[in-house]
Amino acid sequence: MGAMDRKPGRPRALTVDAIAQAALDDGIDTFSMPSVARRLGVAHSGLYRYVTDRDDLLVQAIDRAVVAAQWPPADLEWTELLRAIGATVWQMCETYPGFDRASLTVPRSPRAVEHWVEQYVESIHQQGFLIEDAAVAIDFVFTLALTASAEMQRLHRIETQQADGVKLKVLKAYDTEEVWRGKGWYDRKLDIVLAGLAQRQLDNPPTSA
Repeated sequence: MGAMDRKPGRPRALTVDAIAQAALDDGIDTFSMPSVARRLGVAHSGLYRYVTDRDDLLVQAIDRAVVAAQWPPADLEWTELLRAIGATVWQMCETYPGFDRASLTVPRSPRAVEHWVEQYVESIHQQGFLIEDAAVAIDFVFTLALTASAEMQRLHRIETQQADGVKLKVLKAYDTEEVWRGKGWYDRKLDIVLAGLAQRQLDNPPTSA
């Protein structure tokens, strides 16, 4: 029997990890269960032995991407740590197109994300922040990187429309190279927040147990 005649089935190597990688390869923001099944050469129904539904597979795919990423050590100085976390999240957005949008809509937090977040929150707390402020700081950097990446994709679509002859009015303050190129206002926004965190650290020192 030739390769073209092979009927879909469950290959021996099929695992949750293999299915998650197929979803990443197919497009984390656009994959469907049938498209992942086709990529793996299996029956659509066979995937449900390993994942519950598309939402479950999305969580697994993001988890796999997080595990594969190069995360900074938790013992960095807090400003350096927050910048490095943001850089890692941004790199994942570039590595996996659509990662930003998918992560912002994922139904639950992947376990690999929780693993790193727990370490980072504790590190920043130990450097003189209220634990609640440390948690907010980590959450903010993750969200900022994801939303800024998604925003740059939106601006790219606007530029494409303008190149096609569709004229869109842009406010003067937003019509700069900094806004439309590279990471846009990501670094400026992060600088402002880090400055605010430094002042908050002075104003709200954690109380000793």
